[in-house]
Amino acid sequence: MTTQLRTSGAVRSGRERRLWASHHPVPPASPALRWVIAAAIACMPLLAPTGPGNTSPADLPIVLAIGGVLLWLTRNRVRLRVPYAMGMWLLILAGAVAALANTEIRSTAVLGQDLFLLLWAATIANAVRADRSLVRLVCTSWCWSGIVSAGLMVAGRLAGISWLAGQSVRDGSRAALTFGDPNVAGNYFVSSLFLILAARCPRRRVLRVGAVLLMVLAVVYTGSNGAMLGMVVGLGAGVLVGQWRSRGPIAATGLACVLVLGGGALVTSVDWASLQEQAAAGGPVLHDSIGRSDSSSQDRQVLFAEGTRLFWNGTLIGVGPGRTKPTLAAIPAPYVKEAHNDYVATLVELGVIGGVGLVVLMASIAVRLARVAGRPRGRGDPSATGWLLPSPHFLVAMAASFVMAGLFYEVLHFRHLWAFLGLLAGLDLIRSDTLRPSERR
Repeated sequence: MTTQLRTSGAVRSGRERRLWASHHPVPPASPALRWVIAAAIACMPLLAPTGPGNTSPADLPIVLAIGGVLLWLTRNRVRLRVPYAMGMWLLILAGAVAALANTEIRSTAVLGQDLFLLLWAATIANAVRADRSLVRLVCTSWCWSGIVSAGLMVAGRLAGISWLAGQSVRDGSRAALTFGDPNVAGNYFVSSLFLILAARCPRRRVLRVGAVLLMVLAVVYTGSNGAMLGMVVGLGAGVLVGQWRSRGPIAATGLACVLVLGGGALVTSVDWASLQEQAAAGGPVLHDSIGRSDSSSQDRQVLFAEGTRLFWNGTLIGVGPGRTKPTLAAIPAPYVKEAHNDYVATLVELGVIGGVGLVVLMASIAVRLARVAGRPRGRGDPSATGWLLPSPHFLVAMAASFVMAGLFYEVLHFRHLWAFLGLLAGLDLIRSDTLRPSERR
C-alpha cells in the first residue's frame, strides 16, 4: 500500500514516521533563519533606489538568506544541489567569451548578477528540500507581501499619492510602487496572483478572492500590456493543466479547442484599432495601457528588427553582456534602446552559445514543471506534491506568464523569477526524494 503523508506533518503509522524521518535527516531551520528567509521573500519588491551594479535594498536580505541557509546545511553535511546549472553555466560562459572577444571587460559585471540569482534559486531549492515546512513559509511570505504591496500601490493610486503609488513624470499615470519600472511591477503582481492560486493563500476563500481581485487591479494600474497579456495566457495554461490533472487528457483537449476557438473569434470580431483609439481618448488608466498599445507594439517591432539585424550582421560570439544599447548607438541605429526581449537580447549579446544556454535553461524548467505539476499516478502517489502545494498546476501559469513577459522585456534578471525557479526546483527535489529508489529517474 502506498503511504501518504499529511500536509500538517502529522503521521499516522510507524512506517510513515520512518519514511518521514528518512526524508528529514537535518534539523529544521531555526526561527531566526526562518525570519531571514521570509524577509528575503517579502523584500523582493524593494528595488528602488538602485545602487551600483543594479543592486537594490532587496539584495541585503537575500544575501543574508543565502549565507544563513548555506551555513545551516553545510553544518549538517547536507549535499547541496545547484538546479539549472547547465543552462546558466552556458549563459555565463557565453557572456565571458563575448566580453573578452569584444574587449569589454566591464560588461562581465552582468555575469556576477547571473551567478547571484542562480545562488538565490539554489538557496530556496535546497532550503525547502531540507525542511519541507519552508515551502509554506516561502509561499505565505510571497503571497502576503504581494498582497500588502498591491494594497499600498492601489491605495496610493486611488488617493492620488504619487510617491506611494510609485508614479513618475516619465511613466505618466502608470504605477510602479518601489519596483522602479511599471513592467517589473506588473510582472511581479501577475506571478503573485498565480502563487496565491497555487498555494491557496489566504486559506479562507473570501479573502483569497479579494486578494486575486486586488492583484488584477494592481496589474491594471501598472499599465503593463505585457503583464496583462501574460496574465491571460498564464490563466489559460493553468486552467488547461488543471483540467488535465483532474479529468484527463481528453477533457483538457476539448477545453483547449474551446479556448482556441473562443479566443480566435474574439480576436477577429473586435475592432482593435477603434478600441485603442477610444482608450487613448479615455481616462489616464486606459490611455496609458490599452491606449498606448499601438505605439508600444511598433516600438517593440523596431527593436526586434534592429536586434535581429545586429545578430545576423555580427559574429556568432555576440556583442557582450548588456551591450545592445551601446552597440546600437555606435552604428548609429535609428532607435537606440535596450532589446526589451530576452530571446533577442540573448542572441545579440551572448551569441549562439548563449542561445543554446537559454534553450537548455528553458528545457530544464519545463521538465521540472512536468514532474511537479503533472498528473498524479493515483491516490496516494508518493511522488505527488499536492500536500505541499494544493494547486501546483498554477505553477505552469506562472511559467507561461514569464515566457510571455520575455517577449516584451528582459525577465532573466528579475529576482522574483529566480525565487519561483528555486521553489519549483525544491518541489522537484522533494518529489525525487519521496520516490522509492527503484522508482527514481
